[in-house]
Amino acid sequence: MKFINRCVVTLKPRQPFIEWAKGLGTELPEEWSLEGGSYLLDEQETEEGLEAAVTNYARDMMENELSAWEEDPGRWPVQRDVSALKSWFDVHVSVAGFDLGTEGLMRADLSDLGGM
Repeated sequence: MKFINRCVVTLKPRQPFIEWAKGLGTELPEEWSLEGGSYLLDEQETEEGLEAAVTNYARDMMENELSAWEEDPGRWPVQRDVSALKSWFDVHVSVAGFDLGTEGLMRADLSDLGGM
């Protein structure tokens, strides 16, 4: 087990996101709402620093979640700040992360993988 010097932010979709995704004509599996995206942020020494980091990356996290369902930003909600993030997702922050994997980590830009 290895400690990673990152905070972990996990997003679980709330009703506004689910309704938006359904409005795209997407069939959502019943168990789908149990899933959430996880994001690694730089380690923070204070609660204020952690809140500032979440605020700073709120738009990036929200746009990544939206783009998984709809590639056209014109169909995304206009407001994509931390307030919208917290309205559309349950935001859970863990101040410590641990790597239980035995293989090395892969890091790649999403654009290199065909994403955002």
